[in-house]
Amino acid sequence: MAVNAITEGVRPKKPQEAKQLGFSDELWRVVELCWLEDRDARPGVESILPHLNDATKFWYMREF
Repeated sequence: MAVNAITEGVRPKKPQEAKQLGFSDELWRVVELCWLEDRDARPGVESILPHLNDATKFWYMREF
């Protein structure tokens, strides 16, 4: 994805293997909220931290 696309508001699509990588639908929504153009509308770290903690538990339990 080109830098120009990002500055024009284009964001990556959710990968098909997102759930297998630990990105639940809920966590992906948080990621999308963090990409909002209006920085005042983006969630603060205190609201995303629980989602990241849940995701990292999954990542640590996985065998690579």
